Amino acid sequence: MNWYIPAKTFLLGEYAAVAGAGAIVLCTTPCFELSLSSDGGLSGIHPESPAGRWWARQENREGLLWRDPYAGMGGLGASSAQFLGAYLASCYLSGEEPQQAAMLSAYYESAWTGQGLRPSAYDVLAQSQQQCVYINREKNQIKEYAWPFPDLSFLLLHSGQKLATHQHLQTATLPTIPILSTIVEQAKEAFDRADSEQLISCITNWQNELSATGFMADHSIRLINELKSNPAILAAKGCGALGADVLLLLIPTSELDKQTKILAANGCTILANNKTLHQGDSLIIKKTHEKT
Repeated sequence: MNWYIPAKTFLLGEYAAVAGAGAIVLCTTPCFELSLSSDGGLSGIHPESPAGRWWARQENREGLLWRDPYAGMGGLGASSAQFLGAYLASCYLSGEEPQQAAMLSAYYESAWTGQGLRPSAYDVLAQSQQQCVYINREKNQIKEYAWPFPDLSFLLLHSGQKLATHQHLQTATLPTIPILSTIVEQAKEAFDRADSEQLISCITNWQNELSATGFMADHSIRLINELKSNPAILAAKGCGALGADVLLLLIPTSELDKQTKILAANGCTILANNKTLHQGDSLIIKKTHEKT
């Protein structure tokens, strides 16, 4: 039995998610893959990872085999994908239907020691869905969107750096959440209305806010400033904890192929774009979930 789990990138909402406010997460391919194995061991999964801890508590003789198409690059949700896959595998073996509330409880139990900020779990929630996922646990909402902007495309690049989010959250404080939450809700309105200009403004405002308050890694700020010297790049931001691992660019759709070739020729690692959003059946059917 195999499970295919999309990569994830925060379009907007890192840090706001930790406080339970809104976020929009992009689910892209190629997918991570987790499968059952007969040897009873964990291949490619650290035993002290959330997935490893969860699996050790299950009464399973089967093992897990992990395949990562990104070869360990950070920022794409490998750890949360491992956990989601392990949770789905345990449900499959026990004959139970996967449930969002049960999955969240299992994730917090496995991923958080009680030290520092509790992980938001927005990554595992999003990766159980598809395409563009708006999540707001304060409002108890999860909504999927196709990319609604025909004139606007996104492009994801890797910064070449790697930051362990769970370690960052152990010592981090939160920025000003009401400001960030407002930007996310404005971006959701942009999705609802297919308003490209509003989304560009939201991405720019988010990047400026986190940079001004010290929640953006210096190397990401330098890279973004270099990239924005290209007039075809309409907005850019760092994604995830400190914006350290993945950079998001907004580009006119008419320029996407050209700019992808230029960036690749300049040594940039291209990860995904709006054409590679994950489309398929949701791994866990959306239901109203309880706050945990």
